[in-house]
Amino acid sequence: MIAKNIRLSDNKQELVKSVLPGLPISAFYTFFSKDTYSYIDWHWHEAFQYCLVTEGSVDFLLPNRSYRVTKGNGIFINMQQVHLCKGTTSDTSAYFCIDIPPSFICSDEHSRIYLKYLAPIMEQPTSQALIISRHSSVPLEILGALREIQSLLKDAPDYLELDVQTEILKIWKYTFQLLNVPANSDFTDNNRIKIIIQYLQQHYSDKITLDDVALHLALSRSECCRFFKKVTGQTMFSYLNSLRINKSMDLLKNTDMGIAEIADTVGFCSQSYFTDCFKKVKNITPKKYRELSERIPNNVLSLDIQ
Repeated sequence: MIAKNIRLSDNKQELVKSVLPGLPISAFYTFFSKDTYSYIDWHWHEAFQYCLVTEGSVDFLLPNRSYRVTKGNGIFINMQQVHLCKGTTSDTSAYFCIDIPPSFICSDEHSRIYLKYLAPIMEQPTSQALIISRHSSVPLEILGALREIQSLLKDAPDYLELDVQTEILKIWKYTFQLLNVPANSDFTDNNRIKIIIQYLQQHYSDKITLDDVALHLALSRSECCRFFKKVTGQTMFSYLNSLRINKSMDLLKNTDMGIAEIADTVGFCSQSYFTDCFKKVKNITPKKYRELSERIPNNVLSLDIQ
């Protein structure tokens, strides 16, 4: 058996060229025959891959499973999935392939589209691969879109880039439906809360408003509050105040900054409000905490964010 030579990085990621300059998708045909080569060795992509078999049949091998795809049908292979491809007939086997990086569908990892329609599939271990059968209505839509992309790339009409992107978004919509990923999956919640906490940790010293956080996640104010409370068990601004107090403790212990200056530095609107919040959490005033920390060894006084 002869393997097709493909360009691979050191860690077996295939290196592919874009279809057009500035268009980060890759599309190509692969032919297997006794006169050329019979398989493509194990490799993976930093992109979603769709293959439409145009002649004969092709075996796609993934860890612990394999898929035989016949002429007229296709397969979706998730990003970062190691796989091998080989022809299965004595005559020519062939397929049309398109690689789509997630950023082509949506480049903003904080956006609602990315969190709801991309992240769950990228991180779902059961979404290794999916047979796209011409005998079912939803897969048929994907196959039709792949054929349309074939035609567009061949004919290069006006508005080529927009037409290709339209077909790819259509493909992704139907892929998402086929994989039947829950709209509110645990991964979506995990990713979203991580983004909120990272945002608060990066901007705690600013005068953050609920509108700022909601806008960052493309959520409504009420949904943002409800979500944070559901996932963490506390309100967002309770967490933010605790975060600010935690930051202020380092300044109280390790600097000569005045209490009013510390309050402003960590994001409190006034010294009096800072003192009230600090006392509520620590059962002690900032001034008293500073006095005690001068006499108590490091690491004795600590605050876990509640």
